[in-house]
Amino acid sequence: MRKLVVLLGVLAAGGAWLWLARDRPEPAAANLVLITIDTLRADRLNQATMPALTRAAADARRFTHARTTAPLTLPAHASIMTGLLPPDHGARDNGATVPAAHATLARTLRAEGFRTGAFVSAFVLDRQFGLAEGFEVYDAGVARDPRAPLRLEAERAGSATVDAAIAWLHAREGGERFFLWVHLFEPHAPYPGGYDTDVAAADAHAARLLDAIARAPGGASTAWIVAGDHGEALGSHGEATHGMLLYDATLRVPLVAGGPGMTAAVDASPVSLIDIAPTALRWLGFTPPAAMRGVDLRTPRPADRDVYSETMYPRAAGWQGLSALSGDRWKIIRSSAPELYDVAADPAETTNVAGAHAQTAQAMAGAAAKIAETAPAAAAAPSADAQARLRALGYVSGAPAAQTDMEGAPHPAREIASWSAFERALTLVAQGRAAGALDDLARLSARYPSGRVFQTTYAQALQDTGDLTRALALRRAIVAAHPGDAMLLQDLAVTARMAGDADEARRAGEAALALEPGNAAALNGLGLVHADAGRAGDAARAFEQAAARDAGNASYWTNLGNARRALGRGAEADAAYRRALGIAPAHADALNGLGTLLVQAGRAGDAVPLFQRAIAADGSLLEARLNLGIAYQESGRLSDAAATYRDVLTRARPATREHTAATALLAAIK
Repeated sequence: MRKLVVLLGVLAAGGAWLWLARDRPEPAAANLVLITIDTLRADRLNQATMPALTRAAADARRFTHARTTAPLTLPAHASIMTGLLPPDHGARDNGATVPAAHATLARTLRAEGFRTGAFVSAFVLDRQFGLAEGFEVYDAGVARDPRAPLRLEAERAGSATVDAAIAWLHAREGGERFFLWVHLFEPHAPYPGGYDTDVAAADAHAARLLDAIARAPGGASTAWIVAGDHGEALGSHGEATHGMLLYDATLRVPLVAGGPGMTAAVDASPVSLIDIAPTALRWLGFTPPAAMRGVDLRTPRPADRDVYSETMYPRAAGWQGLSALSGDRWKIIRSSAPELYDVAADPAETTNVAGAHAQTAQAMAGAAAKIAETAPAAAAAPSADAQARLRALGYVSGAPAAQTDMEGAPHPAREIASWSAFERALTLVAQGRAAGALDDLARLSARYPSGRVFQTTYAQALQDTGDLTRALALRRAIVAAHPGDAMLLQDLAVTARMAGDADEARRAGEAALALEPGNAAALNGLGLVHADAGRAGDAARAFEQAAARDAGNASYWTNLGNARRALGRGAEADAAYRRALGIAPAHADALNGLGTLLVQAGRAGDAVPLFQRAIAADGSLLEARLNLGIAYQESGRLSDAAATYRDVLTRARPATREHTAATALLAAIK
């Protein structure tokens, strides 16, 4: 039947057009629930590990040979939402941005009057990366640690995500069609209780959500889909986690679809995550946009279908990117040394038969290359702020994936032991134990001089262990080798400030802002340089811009409060501190700043509990301990003040500001 299309209009600033068909398929379902579970291997959907979803799958259609488009969270979810492969949607690495020009599942359904809500559990899917388009509610409320608002802003518990999703479900008006997406992050590394323990937790969270859906108005007419976004190697082929290689331990994922109009069955044909969006649209009664590459999983598919996957993540280390095609029998992993596997007979991919089946290998590698190399323009680099948060999740890409491999780049499978060592070192750095990572990072940095991720992480470890001289020298060398990168300049600015080189810190910060004027982290860093030099007015202006760019960062508001307090703008400082505490109630610096304002206003007694809360939140904040003593002293509680000053003297190094002040104040009491 000839399809007639109707232009609905411009839906985004980038001039995106959304087309829908008038001659629509008959809807089988009224609503849609999509649950994506991060880092979930296909083999974990079993009665022992995931009993709830296994029971649900018995009455649904289970696709046992589903594969992701990329073993990375953002590229995989971009494919789920757009029905496009990574070379088509452009988000080929975490930290990239899905262009607004692409029609997504949410935008399509929202245009049809659906209520749309998304509830995600990790920063890697934050709204800034482009998947929020079309969602009325996009809840990516990952709590920040006030002591490390960038480094530790990573994820939230699945229980909290499901709570928020159920609350949204109950708050909507009955009778309205809805699309609900919930993303769970539990199986993602690190998993202190073990991988399977986290998988079981995700199973329980998903089951609770599905139960709530079944009980809600319209539950009986709701379609549901549960999918992993990628797997986890767990040591297969030497890979500890995911992202670097394209073996099925990280490509194959669970995929289950149930609800009205979906016949219960086990389907063993090759399918892809790009099939989710077109399947969902037809299931709900809409014809998918023509650009979507996926197929309707409710209908028969070609027996010889191959599905595409890729990873460009190895390029962060200066290694080769990989692409793959997988069918019901053959699978090719395309690189400088192609690998062909008979996955029907050899599902563990132990024997490369490319030499014995050269014609098949050549044809499949050529087909994979044709897809991989038809990429759109490179996406913009994520901000320094975003990259710092991504590092908290173990992802270390410093920029969008390069369009081509470096000449002579190593094959990642041959270097995977080095990557595993790097992941261990990165974990130590993220945990504040950088000293234990120095030897490995020094070795990796020397072995892979073109892999800037090794260089930058080594510089961070040197910085964290107090070796600022070597850290600063390495930061300078990295910037010289990679000019024009705002993140690297901002890293240099931070290290230079810590090393006491205010001029270089200012110049590097200004250079970062010249490249990326809206970089909140660089604006904040420049504000700190001004504050150090006593330029409170310049500092306040920089902090105001940083807070405007990232209004959810309590540290930026606190710094703004400090600058305003230095300018004597007490009421405005109070407002900034309270804004910070509204975001992070236990933010020690903000509590300390607000308490200082109260002391200055003659309300020392009211300041005491604020300083106590600050110390409870961050026992290393000596300024808050000193200020507590001052508040006690101003309140007439001299014995408490003296005890507090003595406590400061036991903790502060001699000749520091806190030690000197506590000595003088204690002497004055005596």
